[in-house]
Amino acid sequence: MKKILILSLIILVSCTKVLAAEQVEEMYQDLNNIEKQFFESAVIPSPDVKVENKSTIVREEEKFKDHMPFFKQTRLRIQQAWKAYDKKREEKRLKKDIAQDDPDWMSGKSELRDIDDDLSEMEENFGFVPEAPAVSDSKTNKNKKNSDSVKSYNIGLVGGVKEQSTENEMVLDCNDVVYNDHTGDIEAVGKPVLMFPPQKIKMTADRMIYNKDSNILKAIGNVILTKDGMPVYGDYIQVNMNEENIFMDNIETAPTAIKIRAEKAQSENNKLILSKGKMYSDISSKYRFVSRMIGPDFSRMIISEEDQNLLMSGENKKWKLSAAEISVNALKDHDTVQVKDAELYYNDRYLFTLPSFTAHTNKNQEFVEANYPELGSISKFGMFAGPGFVFDAPFGSVIKLIPLVNYKDDFGVGGAIKYKSAFNQTQFMYGSGSDIFVLRGRQELDDNLFLQYGSNAYTDNWFLGRRMPRYLAELVYDKGTTINDFLTEGRDLRFRHRASAAFAQDGKYNMHTESIQSTNLSTMRFRYMAEVDQSLFKYKNEAERKAFELSMVMQGSAAVYGTGDTQFIGRVGPRIHTQYKYWMQDMGYFISGYSDHTPMPVYDMYRYGHSNIYLREAFRVNKYLTVGWWGSVTLTNDSPNGEMFQENAFIVSLGPDDFKVNLGYDFMRQTTYFTIAMMLDTKGTTVEFDKMEIKNPERLGHSDKKKDDNSVAFKSGTQKVSASKKLQYAEVIDIEDPNKESI
Repeated sequence: MKKILILSLIILVSCTKVLAAEQVEEMYQDLNNIEKQFFESAVIPSPDVKVENKSTIVREEEKFKDHMPFFKQTRLRIQQAWKAYDKKREEKRLKKDIAQDDPDWMSGKSELRDIDDDLSEMEENFGFVPEAPAVSDSKTNKNKKNSDSVKSYNIGLVGGVKEQSTENEMVLDCNDVVYNDHTGDIEAVGKPVLMFPPQKIKMTADRMIYNKDSNILKAIGNVILTKDGMPVYGDYIQVNMNEENIFMDNIETAPTAIKIRAEKAQSENNKLILSKGKMYSDISSKYRFVSRMIGPDFSRMIISEEDQNLLMSGENKKWKLSAAEISVNALKDHDTVQVKDAELYYNDRYLFTLPSFTAHTNKNQEFVEANYPELGSISKFGMFAGPGFVFDAPFGSVIKLIPLVNYKDDFGVGGAIKYKSAFNQTQFMYGSGSDIFVLRGRQELDDNLFLQYGSNAYTDNWFLGRRMPRYLAELVYDKGTTINDFLTEGRDLRFRHRASAAFAQDGKYNMHTESIQSTNLSTMRFRYMAEVDQSLFKYKNEAERKAFELSMVMQGSAAVYGTGDTQFIGRVGPRIHTQYKYWMQDMGYFISGYSDHTPMPVYDMYRYGHSNIYLREAFRVNKYLTVGWWGSVTLTNDSPNGEMFQENAFIVSLGPDDFKVNLGYDFMRQTTYFTIAMMLDTKGTTVEFDKMEIKNPERLGHSDKKKDDNSVAFKSGTQKVSASKKLQYAEVIDIEDPNKESI
């Protein structure tokens, strides 16, 4: 009788089991997608922010693996086209060789004609054709060769076709089933387990009730919804198949390090609504936010645990954000998070209230932009400050408008535009206080290829220093590699090279312009640069805070200009990194030989002379103060600008170890630096909310497109085989590398 009742229950709900499975699957995914929008991206008022944690660190060979620039897509398409062309050419050669070996083949009477048909079928199904058989011009061996050819393809497939079994879409298991004639309820009790095998979802509860008239499925008491080993807990869940919504009481889930708990959860009309809930973590998961910085790298310093002072992430440090409403909106190409009326607490002490805050990111969360104010200082532009307003733009990009005030020689007003996408960052600024506009940008094209451009902005010239052209558009290929244990164990060899093609105009502003006159010339420049760094000795003692590293470096640069002028630079010398207690330094000495006939002296004349030493010093005064200095000194007094110091900048780092405010001044470029370095720990951090509304939760981190319009499909060694076609011959000739780059 028990089996009959269970079978009856399954039959009654079979008409709606697919819908129930899909709704439960969506509910589960919606809850687990919430965490992606938090503790992932940096929202810091600093121009260039890099987020570093285990989930965002990308190895060089994996760059743009899943989401890539148009240029890389085009390159891979061309490679695919050439590969397809070579396959077709090889197939034609194969047919031609067979035809020459068997004249009857062209008339269709040959046994090899059947093989050719099989080859075409294999090409269609598998994406490859076998290699051509050996062909002899000897008439005496003709028949033998034909026989061998046929034999080489006549490889029988061992075994038969097995029947494919399809899993049930819903399976119910319980001890007892009770049917109520008056209410029409069918109740499963005694450890009921409801499984959806295709979705790999299992739901358990104290009891489950299904009512055919209302078409509602209920799970009551100690509800556990599990998928891939990840549970969602609740006291009650109701699935309404008529209105296609799900309601759940007292939910709790832990997708990764973040736990989510709410009194009520409701999913309907492409919305997931959580009421009276919070997100928190009992597991330590640290996220490091590092702004762009010059001078010594303070993060390399060895610091003992007892000397650390932690504000954001230490033991017993609790941060709480209490918001009236959190709205997460998954748009077509963007995801946005808006927080309203949020109060920030530190160790239960109220700090301030944030009326409204909105952050924007693309589907892959490759950048973030938010409506926070902007402030800073740029060489020749001066200091600036202003509010920011962010707008979504096509293809997952955003635009930020910043009305600002600036001060250089006088106070003035102006504005800035920042554009961000997955592969581009561009900034344009103008201020009347300095009466100058600044443009700088970078467009990623491929794994190691990018375009940098700018005007009145310092651009990267690698070991030749940052220089300011009047205008610049430069295509750069930059790649490095490391050969581990090149000399002996731990003695690695690092090689990096850079090739570029640029169109530039000599700058008006730069370092020591009183000694170098601008030509105002515009011309092309083609340059190749390379560096070899061989590690010679390493020593590190963290307990005593001592470190010493020694390497030998060789650098070279060759450039030719559109005017016919050239520039050649070569230098070699040792490079040292040391730390003793809380004094750390990086230094290097270079002996240089050069022939410099650049037509753009202000922009890219070699400044460091025949004998040069660079120093980067850092000293930790106490837990809250670290000072640093960055300098480059010409020892032979033969620099073209007549100055001894070619780099001279001071850095002061203030604050505890997990929240540093870095202030600096570059005397050469007359630029003030303001950056932030911060580390957040999810443990002890809580986000409480009265209401959290997630629109289109199924699109969080995903586009609603089933396939990227710019995607390219590559045939691999494993192909889908049509079951309707009979396979007579098969030969495996190639298995492609599964890690090969593809779109």
